[in-house]
Amino acid sequence: MASLSQKSYDIGQVIFETTDDSIIIFNKNFECEYTNMEFSLKNLKLSHDNQEILKFINSDDLVKLLNLIKYALKVGYAHGEIWLNYKKEHSKLYELRAKRFFDNKNEKKVIVFLKDISLYKKFEFEFKNRQTELKGLIDLLPEIRYWKFLQSRGEKEAFQKAREMLELVIDNIPQYIYWKDKNLKYLGCNKNFASLAGVYNPINILGKTDKDLNWVENYPIKIEECEKKVMLNNTAQYHQIENLILNSGDQIWFDVNRIPLHNLEGKVVGILSTYEDITDRRIANQRLKGSEEKYRGILENIKETYFEVDLNGTFTFFNDAMCNLMGYSREELLGKNYEELVNEENRNKIIEIYRNVYETGIPKSNFQYLFLNKSGEEVICESSVYLRYDPEGKKIGFSGVARDITEKYKLEQKIKDSEKKYRHLFESSPYAIWLMETDGTVIDCNPAMNSVFSVLKRDDIIGKKFSEVLSVLKRSDYLIGIIK
Repeated sequence: MASLSQKSYDIGQVIFETTDDSIIIFNKNFECEYTNMEFSLKNLKLSHDNQEILKFINSDDLVKLLNLIKYALKVGYAHGEIWLNYKKEHSKLYELRAKRFFDNKNEKKVIVFLKDISLYKKFEFEFKNRQTELKGLIDLLPEIRYWKFLQSRGEKEAFQKAREMLELVIDNIPQYIYWKDKNLKYLGCNKNFASLAGVYNPINILGKTDKDLNWVENYPIKIEECEKKVMLNNTAQYHQIENLILNSGDQIWFDVNRIPLHNLEGKVVGILSTYEDITDRRIANQRLKGSEEKYRGILENIKETYFEVDLNGTFTFFNDAMCNLMGYSREELLGKNYEELVNEENRNKIIEIYRNVYETGIPKSNFQYLFLNKSGEEVICESSVYLRYDPEGKKIGFSGVARDITEKYKLEQKIKDSEKKYRHLFESSPYAIWLMETDGTVIDCNPAMNSVFSVLKRDDIIGKKFSEVLSVLKRSDYLIGIIK
């Protein structure tokens, strides 16, 4: 591991000598090469001779230790328990974890971590004794004895299996779970929370408080206040969104549930808390919200009219341009159905277009329809429509853009009317009228041209150069035809 420190001390040495765990390093010949000072000098009262540690292990546990080291050298990891006689006629039980590693010379070694679990084993022994005493008490009570008599062996086994399954589920669900007594001392937790709190094993949390763990930087007092409130009011809190900064510096968002625990008499005796990490979900929601706000901002500021309707044709969203076009306020238009704005002819036209878009999924562009604005005036729109889907791909409605083409439409109608009038004058004029391109190509002529060119038909003239038509006049046989 690289370090930026310029200090003369060995970081690894400092860690080894200040940790509460006892640490021993063995080589492949099972020789002890290192023990930390805390273990060798304080716990076992040893000299600096590392080999002396083996004298404090009885023969049976020494064989167990050597077998665990041998297994770790082969597989990479080993776990077990051994007794150490660190004082005369007095022993302590240690949890042993061994892990293989390679030193700078690529020689195989095993590092052994020993954790004193004597006190825990004592509590465990006392707990089992209490269970035995309780079992005896239960056997003496006739009501409970009668209940046990009625309970079949299969029911007992089913209950035990259900309990084991419950413990398995608690330890494997992604939430962080713990429970405390009324004094807010930990009674237990699942493996996830043990890891989060830095105790790694749920056993190590028993009897501790949040002040002992200090697993969050900015929140232990607030957590305590919330948990006391839940127990005082005997009212659960569900889905409280809370932001915690862990000791690692990570900022985590949790969905928290706090539930009071009761004894058989219904009195509050503790609290159960669950934490679900929703950081990724919250970040995604914030990004989505920001994207939607940006998207909505763009739609609000464009000149084009934008709208969204559900599958029934009811307006669910639109921009200000839509309000201006329709003449309605945002409050008046929201929830209004399009059928209220169009006549029967245009309603049927819109239904047919939208049905085709719904069935095919293919957008429809540049279709025209007429509607009435709030003042009752006719407005002609040119619109495009698209099918809308939810995140699961389900069809949920339509979106579209529309342009007011009323003035354009009226102008086009005026042009068409003007063309009709022009065509009538053109066709009925007694004078021959020709229309030509700038290059002299004839593109149209009226019927009066027959009075000039009785031999040539209209279709014979259109598309020809005017010079070609005039050349016909110079032919003598054509002039004779005209004279006759």
